[in-house]
Formats: sequence, C-alpha cells, structure tokens
Amino acid sequence: MSTLDFREGHPSSSRVAGLAAVIGLHILLLWALLSGLARNIVEAVQEPLQVALIAEAPKEAPPAPPPPPEVVKPPEAYVPPPVVKKAPPPTPPKTIQQVQTVKPDPAPVVVEQKPVLPRADPSHGNTQPPYPPASRRMGEEGRVILLLYVSEEGRVTDGKVDRSSGFERLDKVALIHARRTWRFLPATKDGQPVGHWMKFAVNFKLTDG
Repeated sequence: MSTLDFREGHPSSSRVAGLAAVIGLHILLLWALLSGLARNIVEAVQEPLQVALIAEAPKEAPPAPPPPPEVVKPPEAYVPPPVVKKAPPPTPPKTIQQVQTVKPDPAPVVVEQKPVLPRADPSHGNTQPPYPPASRRMGEEGRVILLLYVSEEGRVTDGKVDRSSGFERLDKVALIHARRTWRFLPATKDGQPVGHWMKFAVNFKLTDG
C-alpha cells in the first residue's frame, strides 16, 4: 500500500480530519434540530381541538329616533290694503233758468163703429120655404134654426142646420131654399161691407096655407 504524498501547498491529513469532524457535527445538530421540531408539530396536531361556544351578547335595542323638530310657521306677510282715491264728485249741470212747456198735439180720436149685422133687403123679400107635401101628409111640423154666411154682396154662400126641427125633410128644404133664393143687405164694419155668419129661424106649421 502506497502512502499519500502531500506536497507543499496541499492541506495536511490532520486538517482534513478536523474539517470533516466539524461538518459531521453540524449535520448531527441539524438532524437533531429537525427531528425535534417535527415531533413537536405531530404532537401539536394530535392534541384534540377544544371548541368553546361563546354566548352572543344580547343586542341592544336601537335608540328611539329623536322627535321631529318643531316647525315654526313664519308670520304671514302683511299686505297693506290698497289706497282707494275717492274721485271728486261730478260737477252738477247748469240748471235751466226758464223752461217752456210745449203741449203735444192731441191725437185724433178714432171712433170705432160697431159692426152692422146683415138685414133683409127691402127690394128683395125672402119668402117662406115651401111645405113638403110628404111632410104635410105625415103631419110633420117644427122650427129649424139655420146658420148662414152672408157675403159682402149680400148673398148666402154657405150655411148649415144649427138646430133641427126633428124632421130631416123639413131641415133640408129650409136650407136649400135659403141658399138659393134669400138676399140680404151685407154686414158693415167701419162703413165697409164684410161677410158675416148669422142665425135665422124657419117655422113649419100645418095650419099655414
């Protein structure tokens, strides 16, 4: 077995051994330190967890809201009443010293004439209607009231039986005879002839010839 030849400039064997011992010591210390810390961590993890329930403190009721501030109503603005200026009284008109009264002309007095009713025409006598032979044989007699319209010319232009005698034959003869043959002086109003309705009576008696 050959021996190492340590030349000048290389470390000696004693130095190398010392350096290796120091390094080994450091490794041993590091291992011991790491193993002890790991054991403490495992023990700490294996310990049971203790949980404590902490009662929740009761909540305090919220403070009451402050009362609303009092609203002070501002004073109403004072509005002074309008100043009304009185107008000066009107100047009275000048009075008339002398007044002359003029009387109006009197209105003409119109005298309204009463209407004059139709009347018999003296130049043309109105005759009694003929007695119907059949009525005489049957003993029919009575009084007929005729309502006749006398025109401006005095002629009977319309008429009707206002009250019957009780026999149609006598009523019909009297109306036809009056409308065909009777003539009158027409009614007048304010001096002018006018048409007018008027009643006339016709008597039928068996004693008449």
